[in-house]
Amino acid sequence: MIPLIQQNKFDELKYVLQNSDSGLKIHQVLLQVLNGNHLDEADYGFEANMYQEEFLEGINLYKALNKSEIPKKQLQEYKIALTFLVFKMGGFIKLLADTTMQKGVYLSQAKGVYKVDASLRSELQAFIDLLKETDDVQAIANASAAKAQISLSIGDLLKKHEIGQDMLQFAAGYENAGLKDQAARIYQNILSDFECESVQLSSNLIPEITHVDTRTDEEIEIFETAKNRFETITGISLPQIKRVRPGTDANAQKLVEKIDEHEIQLKEQEEENQPTNLWSRFKRFFN
Repeated sequence: MIPLIQQNKFDELKYVLQNSDSGLKIHQVLLQVLNGNHLDEADYGFEANMYQEEFLEGINLYKALNKSEIPKKQLQEYKIALTFLVFKMGGFIKLLADTTMQKGVYLSQAKGVYKVDASLRSELQAFIDLLKETDDVQAIANASAAKAQISLSIGDLLKKHEIGQDMLQFAAGYENAGLKDQAARIYQNILSDFECESVQLSSNLIPEITHVDTRTDEEIEIFETAKNRFETITGISLPQIKRVRPGTDANAQKLVEKIDEHEIQLKEQEEENQPTNLWSRFKRFFN
């Protein structure tokens, strides 16, 4: 199908789609689009157990269609269908993750339940990047929310800053779509989760204290970006907290080596509950 799209042979493509036995609904959606038909959400027919397969095939077709001579109206119709599929897929995976996290495990740790394709996040990002070329803020917001849902659902397979980057994109998508109150809440939760551990443990009860900052450069960058956007949206100036990094201060390094036993226990408890805690901070934004 891809070569036919690349050669702009849409009549031949329609013939192939008419005779396709793939079972994928996205093929029938594309056929209807090429026939000039408008589809409502109820017409798509996507099935939950096939969301990932439908999307991965759908995004490959969309990449080719986006470079083809397909009429803009038809491309828009197909894009709407693919965005709807992404929205439903994110919600479905989130639902499964919610269920497993109630038992204290990540979705990937629940054997025989559901496996998230390793390429799903990168393909979702490719779709979002293509959407950004169209300035379709609503579609970007929906796709960014779906990717954040999926990243949180498989958080044990990702680095913390990877989840943070997706949450920033999610918040920015809402902000650009005019949903600034919701965006501010997401930024605020990013600030809470990406604050340095010393501040989290102290609850900043003594503002003049200097806190040891053991975050990675990527985590600090995510925190600072969220802080700047939160302050811009709300007009609120957050308090300045004194932080020092161990690699640049010998005394800070000594403090790290002499962490109070109580703080270690708190950290261990937090790590034990991490699957539930990390998700609970954000999941209300997806309901």
